[in-house]
Amino acid sequence: MATLSNFGEQFASKVLKRVYQNMITDSISNRDYEGEIKKPGDRVNILSFLNDILMSDYEVGTDMNSETIIDNEDQLIVEKRRYYNFSLDKLEDFFVYADNIPQSLLDNSAKVLEKEIDTYVLDKFASGAKAGSWLGVDLVVVGSGQTMASIVTTATGGTVTLSTNVVNGGDGNTGPAPVENPRDGNTYSTVLENSMLYKGFRLRSTASFVSPWYRISGITNSMSATLTEWDEATSGSDFAEGDTLRGLFGGDGVDFPKYGDGNAKLTTMSSLGWEIQAAAATTVTASNVFDHTTLMAEFLDDNEIPQGDRKIPCPPAFVTTLKQASELQPSGVEVIYEGTVINGKVMRISGFDIHSAAGTRVSTRAGLSTAAGYGSDIALTTGAVGSLIPATHTACCTFAEKWSESRVVDAENQFAKKYQGLFLYGALIPDQRRKFASMLFATTSSR
Repeated sequence: MATLSNFGEQFASKVLKRVYQNMITDSISNRDYEGEIKKPGDRVNILSFLNDILMSDYEVGTDMNSETIIDNEDQLIVEKRRYYNFSLDKLEDFFVYADNIPQSLLDNSAKVLEKEIDTYVLDKFASGAKAGSWLGVDLVVVGSGQTMASIVTTATGGTVTLSTNVVNGGDGNTGPAPVENPRDGNTYSTVLENSMLYKGFRLRSTASFVSPWYRISGITNSMSATLTEWDEATSGSDFAEGDTLRGLFGGDGVDFPKYGDGNAKLTTMSSLGWEIQAAAATTVTASNVFDHTTLMAEFLDDNEIPQGDRKIPCPPAFVTTLKQASELQPSGVEVIYEGTVINGKVMRISGFDIHSAAGTRVSTRAGLSTAAGYGSDIALTTGAVGSLIPATHTACCTFAEKWSESRVVDAENQFAKKYQGLFLYGALIPDQRRKFASMLFATTSSR
């Protein structure tokens, strides 16, 4: 007698759908220029002014000085062109028991596109957050009586060159000398790496006499890099005459008098050290994660960014670490847990809406290499890979969809239908809006 192991077996009428989280791009960006980009053409020029209006004292009988306004033009470009194209044979569709195959595949393509858009937009913050507003482990190289770095101004900003005192340790060796970082006690390589791109660099005489943070815009070689202002301005009311970088007379880290306080220019001083912001990833734990969110908020406050519409898109492990923080356990703390998760929003803390960006949406980068040995015997170890977690305002990044179309066509020489879709989109952080984002470079593990 036969054994019927699937007696009464039935087949599901619906395909098991692949489910992803909802797109977070609409919650962390704006579409201010989408109306313009949808007109003929694939780019929109956006005009901005890089310096605030200068207010001066009025004196009777004295002519007023005229201020030169510095303008800047950014381009929002539709640079992404993505499509899908799959076919289903009518005969296969007829004999397959599920009745929602095309719709299930179309739904899946939409979710895949949403994930790609989130990844694309979040990567814009990795290069667009303001230099000087990065949070991580800073690398500090102290002058100690020797000039460790120097800056020469150029038409677009400047060039920094590391001294051979850094590279050979002053002892005749060739190759980079490791430096013990006073920030965390680890020993790091002192050569310039691509991992430093878009972070802040500054000269330092002492901890209380430094240059402003300049943006590392390119790595020329292991000893030289190009620098710009955070907004890429080269002149304005806050620049000393003839300079293409602000604050070259130095300051205390907050105030940088245009012509200093009688001190020499940093470009002519000796015995200077240097510092790179967030050179290595910091470790975020339940005991310090709340502090990190408040420091990211402080960066935005320092740049006078509005309090509303602030967002932090972050990996799920960061969200879990936040929920484990002791500061969030007492009642009355500003935390919202909602039954409905909208665009990945899972909670609110320190004035930020927290959005869980699952999968590979959040950009990552290796930190500065650690080092041991000297000269030709040096051994480098690639730095820990950290997540680039932005704290931003919705005014920072603008997103636009140029055009999208989907259609179903009959395949030639086959009894099949082709399901096709085309999507064009782009995003931009204008130079002047870089100050609307700070960046946490960190490793996070909730397990």
